[in-house]
Amino acid sequence: MEVLGSALTQAPTGVMILPRSPELCQCAARRLTKPPSAKAPCVSAGEAAQSCENDQTRGSGCKLCPRHWAPHRDKCYWLSQESKYWSRGRDDCSRRGAHLLVIQDREELEFIQNITRNQNEVWIGLNITSPGRKWTWVDGSSLNQTLFTVSGPAEENSCAAVKTNRIKSESCNTDYKWICQKERQ
Repeated sequence: MEVLGSALTQAPTGVMILPRSPELCQCAARRLTKPPSAKAPCVSAGEAAQSCENDQTRGSGCKLCPRHWAPHRDKCYWLSQESKYWSRGRDDCSRRGAHLLVIQDREELEFIQNITRNQNEVWIGLNITSPGRKWTWVDGSSLNQTLFTVSGPAEENSCAAVKTNRIKSESCNTDYKWICQKERQ
């Protein structure tokens, strides 16, 4: 079983877990079975991806990602299997109750580069707005140039795609896969 290209391992309890960090937890019947401080992605065979957490004041619980979505921190990520224009990817994410990926920090950028490393270009939620020709995220925020720079021309009808360790400027009318993002629920 794979979630966005990440190999899963079988835990002793019959629960599938993502091998990401030493803090991994095992979710069984959506209950925490590892140390209370552990917050990590869990995938149970045939169930949604889950984040286990334990707060002593609220008890234990799991924030869920839909099936076939990859959990990471407080978000869920879904990588399309088909290729379409940037605007079609944006619209598809919206239909899924999500939006194209907005990268907030370097750790999230590294996570995205990891799950897309075996892919060709993948659309993210960054495009050029006219007439200012500024890179703008789908949530309306401006690109933080200290996080990364976009290689290629910054011209009208340009959208950003991730390819291995780079973010590239491409024509928005090119067919690429895309990655959607939403909050865990």
